[in-house]
Amino acid sequence: MRKIVLAALIIICAVTVIVSFFLPWATASLNVTKVARSLSESASTTLKETPFAGKFVRGLDTATTAIGAFGDMEVKTAVSGYDIPTMINKRSSKIALSLAQTLFKDADNLDKKSLLVYLLPLFGIVCIVLTIIGLKNNIPVIAMAVISGAISGGGLYKLMTTDLTKLPIQIAIKNGLWQTMYGYLLICVLSIIWLATDRKK
Repeated sequence: MRKIVLAALIIICAVTVIVSFFLPWATASLNVTKVARSLSESASTTLKETPFAGKFVRGLDTATTAIGAFGDMEVKTAVSGYDIPTMINKRSSKIALSLAQTLFKDADNLDKKSLLVYLLPLFGIVCIVLTIIGLKNNIPVIAMAVISGAISGGGLYKLMTTDLTKLPIQIAIKNGLWQTMYGYLLICVLSIIWLATDRKK
């Protein structure tokens, strides 16, 4: 009965890891009003000597006022684990690039390294298989503890030690990525409990 309960908890954690792969991992927000004002100030400084500067700046000021009338608008964008490799290969998202730079120490060959994120849900499936096999043999449980421990340990260390302010764009790490890492951490802890209680038997 004890093994069944532990196995069920591990499978729930593994399913959470798989589902979290499709949830937002990181978001960035852009204040529209601030960007418009910044463009207006930049244009008035850069184009002040040109004949159409006044008209251009007035147009920007009008646009800024119109935007401001709707309130402090923000454009928010998010990427999931599933999005990262595609966006990096297409160079279509600075958020994906910033997040990948957080996850991988070396930025070289980032397009190829980003494909490694697909291993996270794959290892979640592997953990489910190892759990089922582990009901009869503890060796798969040992393998599961090592895999989940390495992923959660390395991932959480990088997330907690990386200075996000130094990235190309300011991002916020979202629940999808945290749930992935803590899911693997729980799998590791449950695997250790499994092995420890089985030895006492």
